[in-house]
Amino acid sequence: MLPGQTHYIMGASGAGKTTLLNALSGRIKQDKHCRLKGDLTLNDKVPLNTATFANYGAYVMQDDSLFEYFTVRESLLFIAKLKLKQT
Repeated sequence: MLPGQTHYIMGASGAGKTTLLNALSGRIKQDKHCRLKGDLTLNDKVPLNTATFANYGAYVMQDDSLFEYFTVRESLLFIAKLKLKQT
């Protein structure tokens, strides 16, 4: 993926889109009832963990609380300023 490109995950309700994103971003709590198996890598080379995911992507959950009086642009700028390092 090149800078400025966006990828989308689409599918019917219940198809597992949110579960996939939760697994990729490390948001699934593993315990005796839930285990994830396998290797997650970027381009078959870089091991994917929470820190690596944060360097290459962002995931804002659909239930994330945003200010309803912000425009879409203001919401994205607000989130970006929280996530990105200021120079």
